[in-house]
Amino acid sequence: MLDFINFYFYFFKFRLLSNSTFSIFAKKTMYRISLVSYSNTLPFKHALANSEFISKNAILNERNPADCAKDLVNNEADIALLPIGALPLLKNYTIISDFCLAAYKKVESVLLLSQVPKEEINQIYLDYQSRTSVKLVKILAKNSWKKTYVFSEAKPGFENLIGGQTAAVIIGDSALSLKSKYSYVYDLAEEWYNYTSLPAVFAVWVTNKNIDLAFLEEFNLILKSGVENRIEIAKKNIEDYPYFDLVNYLSSCIDYNFNDEKRNSITRFFELERNL
Repeated sequence: MLDFINFYFYFFKFRLLSNSTFSIFAKKTMYRISLVSYSNTLPFKHALANSEFISKNAILNERNPADCAKDLVNNEADIALLPIGALPLLKNYTIISDFCLAAYKKVESVLLLSQVPKEEINQIYLDYQSRTSVKLVKILAKNSWKKTYVFSEAKPGFENLIGGQTAAVIIGDSALSLKSKYSYVYDLAEEWYNYTSLPAVFAVWVTNKNIDLAFLEEFNLILKSGVENRIEIAKKNIEDYPYFDLVNYLSSCIDYNFNDEKRNSITRFFELERNL
C-alpha cells in the first residue's frame, strides 16, 4: 500500500513539474519581424538570420515593403522595416533602431523610368510595392518639376507598359535590373536631395507594440553588426546579383544610419505630402 501511495505521490509531482515547465515555455515571447526582401536589406537579413539570439526569440518573415506595413496594421508582426509612406497607417508607433534604409543623392533603386524626358511624360504607373515611392514622385512632380501627370495604379507586369509618353516608378531589385533599358532614368532620391538638400529616407524599423527593452538593445546591436560588415556580406552574395554592382550598391548607394538629418527629412516629407 505504501508503494502504491509513493507511486502516485511521485507521479503527480512529476505532472505538476511538467505542467509548470510547459507553462513557462508556453509564455515565452517569439517576436514576429517583417523585413523587406530586396537586396538593400542584405546586411540586416544576414545579421538577423545568423543570430542565435534572434533564432531563439523571433520569427523572421521576408516581405515586399507594402506587405511589411500590412503586417503591422493587421497585427501579423511585432516589428517591421516599414516604408515611411506607411507610417500614417499606424495609430501609434515607435522608431526603435539606429538603422534605416536611406540615401544621399543617388540610390539607384527607386526610379522613374521613361523613353522620353519627364517634361514630355503624360502618364506614370506607380509601383504597387511601396507607398513611399508613390508619394515621393507625386511630391516631386508638384513641388520640384511643376508638372501634372496622370498617375495610375500598377499591377504585376506594368513595366511592359513603359513607352511613348507613358513612364513608371519602379523600385528595388527590379529597378536595378531594368534601368539600362530606358532612355531616361530619374533617380527619385537624387531628385529629392536636389529639391530639399536632405537625404531620402525609405524605411525605418518600427513597432506598435510594447517590446522588451533588452530585446530591442540586442536587436539594434545585431543590425549594427550587419551594417558594419555589409561589404563582406555583399561579396558573399555577389553571384546572386549579376546585373549590378552589389558591393558598390550596399556600400555607397544605401545609407543605413538613422540620425537627426533623416528625422528632419521624414518631417519634411510629410509636410509636403499633406499639401498634395
